[in-house]
Amino acid sequence: MAEKEKQLEKMTNEQEKKNSRHPVLYIFSVLLLIVIAVTFVGAPVVGDAVRGTTGSISFGKYGKEDIEFSQNGYFAQQREILGQQIKPDGNSQNWKWDMYRVWRGAFERTVVHVGILTEVKTNKTHISQEQLNKLIIKNGPYQNNGEFDVELYQSTPSYKREEFRRDFKESLLTEYYLVDYFYGQKSADAEKEYTYGLSKTQRSFQLMFFPMDRIPDADLAAYAQQNPKNFKRIGLSKITLSSESDAKKVLKMVKADPESFAETAKAQSTDVFAEGGGSMGISYSYELKSEFSDADLDKILALAQGAVSDIIKVGNDYVIYRCTTAATDPDLSSADTIRAIKNYVNRYERGFVEDKAVKAAETFIKDAQEDSIYGAASKAGISVYNTKPFGINYGAVNYFSQVRVEQGELDLTSAMFSKDFFIQAFSIKADEYSKPIILNNGVVVLKLVEETVSPEIDQTLVLYGPQIEGQIADADIVNYFLTSDKLKDNFHQTFSKYFTFD
Repeated sequence: MAEKEKQLEKMTNEQEKKNSRHPVLYIFSVLLLIVIAVTFVGAPVVGDAVRGTTGSISFGKYGKEDIEFSQNGYFAQQREILGQQIKPDGNSQNWKWDMYRVWRGAFERTVVHVGILTEVKTNKTHISQEQLNKLIIKNGPYQNNGEFDVELYQSTPSYKREEFRRDFKESLLTEYYLVDYFYGQKSADAEKEYTYGLSKTQRSFQLMFFPMDRIPDADLAAYAQQNPKNFKRIGLSKITLSSESDAKKVLKMVKADPESFAETAKAQSTDVFAEGGGSMGISYSYELKSEFSDADLDKILALAQGAVSDIIKVGNDYVIYRCTTAATDPDLSSADTIRAIKNYVNRYERGFVEDKAVKAAETFIKDAQEDSIYGAASKAGISVYNTKPFGINYGAVNYFSQVRVEQGELDLTSAMFSKDFFIQAFSIKADEYSKPIILNNGVVVLKLVEETVSPEIDQTLVLYGPQIEGQIADADIVNYFLTSDKLKDNFHQTFSKYFTFD
């Protein structure tokens, strides 16, 4: 291990030399500073109000370690970095999607980060305190004119010093892991030739795109009729207390005088609704699911107007509710109700949304085979796009062709991470239609137009071979952690819980 520490110290002091000597290592060394290409599985139509929380938020686990968002934590740092790069703009039509991308990207970076540290811990990789101290003295933020400034170090708050020490140690452990990984990479010439050969054969297509969120109102209404409980509307106010004994006292008081509920909430409630007298406004019942068990939700929905609930345990808190507007069944003739149903299925019923898009794509294929591609597209209310030629480039290696359309703007980023997409694209014959291919934001159907061989790939390999190998290795290691059985991915459910977009 002493030898590894010497190697790491040398790497730290001669970073630029290392970068020029080993471009593969350099490429991965910036992985944590760039946007990880993500597949965005299950992207919802999300909202513009964050339901704040004072503690950490768990978005899943990698092994026994939480993938959590907390103030000044790694997840939060990556969210800030990606927010600066993607810059969701409230005036942009796609800002909700951009917001989701920022959070999902930060989540996936954190998964890789935690995964690497878990592997390092399992392998018992160690950095001695003495070595860590030396490296912080030489490379930490306490430098003044190239020298360690004791006064600057001592004037830094202790919690800041500990935060930096933790982060610096984790960065060094990550470097250990990456050094071992990349120097252990060996690819046979035949393997390289086969891999790069996949990009030489290129195909172009007519492409039809069926958005996930284009569900007929009649289908949404039918869904609500089958699941009416999710779309009841109820008005509530709440009082949140931290101890059961206090809750019992307050409950006795507001039961005796329900009209005192608002003033009591202002005086004693500990949640964000206290200032408004506890008023939560009018909510759809599905918006309350994260707050109640099914049994408790049934009790709340059964409250008469003006009635006060018993004490309900919500997390570590004790909560009392008052019904301000009795629950009503959904008005399926209302545009607001249809919009709420649409938001719900996009968030929570991915299978339902996918099925509808696939069914629309299947109907199009049948109509196109009987009529014409443009006649069927007009009937379906979609456009026919022409793709630029592309080869098999699973993982979106920058130096190879990407999946793009010739006209208009259509985000096909997720196609680059879909095995099914490339299998369908390179198995169908001339004039055949592919089966509907599910991507993250829609379903696509392809019709083969032309197959060619690109002569530019060999020259690209001559010019950028090491960088290409590095990016492929990057994709491999990222996919290793994101597809691991150790990962419990609760991102979609958690994001939907804390973000409400109307």
